[in-house]
Amino acid sequence: MPTNYKHIDLAYLESITDGSKEIIEELINIFIEQIPEFTEDFDNGLAEKDWKKIAAAAHKAKSSVLSMGISELGNIDLKNLELVAKQMRLDKLTETGESTSEMDQLKKTLESYPEEKREWIASNKNEEVIKNLIVKFNKVVDEAVKELNQVLEN
Repeated sequence: MPTNYKHIDLAYLESITDGSKEIIEELINIFIEQIPEFTEDFDNGLAEKDWKKIAAAAHKAKSSVLSMGISELGNIDLKNLELVAKQMRLDKLTETGESTSEMDQLKKTLESYPEEKREWIASNKNEEVIKNLIVKFNKVVDEAVKELNQVLEN
């Protein structure tokens, strides 16, 4: 399969399927079918300011995106979206003043990152950053789907 695409790199799929074109095509189709679910979760989460939903959708989308070799979007942008949304969820829970197991888990997760990353999260925890990361997700995924459709046509 050609590897001269801007966004996708199917090397991982080729390695786990022993190059089976049929299985790769099936996995590509599953990925393409998942995109509206991710987009809807992001849109609804943003509209409802449901940071937990956005964090969960980013986490789920990350593995799908990475399986298509869309590395920067998965390893950087979706990871950042997940972490910023988790921090905003933690802040929202903290405002209520009650301690919950969800709060404890969020704190533990966020504290597990290096200081530099925690500082980045703290300085970027706002709705505009979340919107921008979602816009980037939509743009890159749209372009990647075009590339994946080219793979399916060949």
